[in-house]
Formats: sequence, C-alpha cells, structure tokens
Amino acid sequence: MAEANPFSAKSGWNPKVFTGRDEEFKLFEKKLREAEKGKCDHFLILGDWGIGKTALLKEFKKRAKEKFLTELITIRKFREEEGLIDATIHLVKSITSELPVEEGKLKKLWEKISSIGVQVLGTGFDITKSSMRATDPQLFLLSSLQGLWEDLKDTSKVIVILIDDVQNFDRISEVFTVIKNVLSNDKIVETGFLFILSCTPDGWAKFMQLHHPIGRYFTPRLTLKRLSKQETLEMVNKTLKGTGVEFVPEIKEMMYEYTQGHPYEVQALGASLYEREIKGRVTKTQWLAALNETMITLGEDIWDGLYDEASENEKQILYLVSLPSHPVSRKTIVELIKKYDLDIQEANISKFLGRLVNKGLLCRPKKFEYACVDKLFREYVLTIKGLDGEGTVLL
Repeated sequence: MAEANPFSAKSGWNPKVFTGRDEEFKLFEKKLREAEKGKCDHFLILGDWGIGKTALLKEFKKRAKEKFLTELITIRKFREEEGLIDATIHLVKSITSELPVEEGKLKKLWEKISSIGVQVLGTGFDITKSSMRATDPQLFLLSSLQGLWEDLKDTSKVIVILIDDVQNFDRISEVFTVIKNVLSNDKIVETGFLFILSCTPDGWAKFMQLHHPIGRYFTPRLTLKRLSKQETLEMVNKTLKGTGVEFVPEIKEMMYEYTQGHPYEVQALGASLYEREIKGRVTKTQWLAALNETMITLGEDIWDGLYDEASENEKQILYLVSLPSHPVSRKTIVELIKKYDLDIQEANISKFLGRLVNKGLLCRPKKFEYACVDKLFREYVLTIKGLDGEGTVLL
C-alpha cells in the first residue's frame, strides 16, 4: 500500500526533500562568518512565486539557529488606510515576538522605547498606533533594535533576522528608507544584526523606482533560478523513496520538460501524478489527467491572478506567443497580429511584451526572443484560457 502523498502541493509547505541552492548556502555561510567577525552585510533574495524563497529562508534558519539567535518573519499585506507607523509597528512586533527568548529578558528594549515616548500596554509587547503618539517611526525602529541588542548580545554574537515577502510593503514603500537608515546608523552597525530580505523581482523593481538608494544597500542580490534537470530528478527520486510508488523514467523526464525545474510546479505535478498511481506505478497512461488537474490547480492558486492583471492586449499577445512551440521574435508577433486581424498597435507591442516579462508570464531565452516561462504554463494559456481568457480559442 502506498504511503501518504509526499509531494507538497500547497504554498508555504516545506518540501519533503530540499535540493539545489548550493551557491546560496555558500554565500549565507560566508555572511554568517563575516557577521561573527563584526561585519554584517545585509542582503536580498529575489524570486518569482513558488521558486523557493520561503523554503530557502527556512533552511537558512535551520542552519543558523544551531549557533545564533535566528528568526523568520513574514510581512503581511497592508490596507490602503495604513501608513508608515503601522508598517514599523508590524516589523518591530514581529521581530520581538518571534525571537526564542523569554519575554522577561527584554528589559532594555522596554526601557529604550519607553524613553522615546512609546507606551507599552499590559505585560506583553502590545504597541498600537495610538500608543506611539508623535513618535518618529525611524527613531522607534532604531531604539527597538538598540534595546534588543543590549538584552541579547550576551546570548548570541549574531542575531539573524530573515524577512519574507517584503513586496507586501508595496503600499508603504518608504519603510525601506527607514530600514536602510536604521541599519546604516553607527549604533546598529556596531551590533550583530544580520538582515536578509526576500522579495519578488517585480515588487523590488517598484521599490527601486521610488527609492533608488536602497538598491545599493541590500547587496548582493541573489536571484533564485529554477532547478537543473539533475536537481529536479534528484528531488523527485528522493521524494518517492520509501513510499512504495514508482514514477517510470519517462514520467520523470516529462515532469522536467513541462516545469523546467520550477520547484512549486514540480511539487504540484508530482502530487497529482502520485494520487493516480496504479499498483505502485505511475506511467504515461496517467499523465494527461494529472496534467489537466495541475493546470487547474495552479490556475486557481497562482496563474489566474497573474493572468487577470494583464490587459486585454497583453492577453492576446500572450496567446500569440504561446501558439508556436518555440520562442518567437517581435517580428513574428507582428505577423501573427496581422494574420488574425487583431486590434493591437504595433508601436505598443514592445511595451506589452515588457510588462508580460515583468509579471513573470513570459521569458526571454535570447535577447530578441519571447516565450512562455515553461511548457506547463503554455498549455494553461492555450487550453485553459484561450484567446478570450475563458478557454475559447477565437483564432
């Protein structure tokens, strides 16, 4: 009898097997050694949805906490009416609440923030917007980190703060200027805080447009790539080990062919295939049903939202790029627009293509070529969406 499905098909779940990312771990360990010697070089991890940013941060935490105080926090989404004070309160409360230390040990922290007029309500760290009165958010963050370091410096030589999903600061992007200013303050430079942020490329590009100097501060920037074919097959093999289920070699090859090593897509496709095992085997017979289910699942979880953000002209171009099974040039796209008599101005094509690339719906295999990010997404565009976005092909 087969074991429970070993593939992690939900966002935020840790995969059963973590493969690849050797270069990322080498850099992280180098930064930890430098931080221990007094040089904390904060850096940034970039990656699109499902590429493994959260999983990597969790692995960073697992490795770092063996020696240092380490915490992983996730930035929530902010409402339109919220501002810089709300973002700073969220950041400080997340940092202080997630650290694995007793609340009674944080006396210097309470003293520091009380000294600048911030009221701490109750016995816990309960900070509200009203309790901050006219306190400057930058001074609040600076004082909080100063007090925290005074409380914990004898416990850990380095305090690693991993911050996930910072693109959720999009409504309050000025918080990055606050963070940069605080981390570059001499009083914090002398501490052992090491900050590592993760963000989507599109989200970071928007922050850079508004606050360009922050880009020079959070370096190096690691851009997570898809797993290689070898890493993908290794992950599938190790995930299946001991389950009593076998994916025939052809199925594993097709998993890589369609996903191009995208970690979340591999997990989702693997989960669907696993559920269709017959007497402990998955063969090409089960492929089509699993493929269709995976496209629907990924559509509901991720792709529908990204697709809906595209304009009607962008959706039409996305469909045209999907038609050939090979990358296409701008010239080919112009020819297809004319062939199907679509109302798209030629002067705007480059703008639409650029937006689709920035949204992670298209990629550029070569300088003047465009293609869907992988075969799985191409099938979704062609069979699930169609040219009208409702699954009906109008060409």
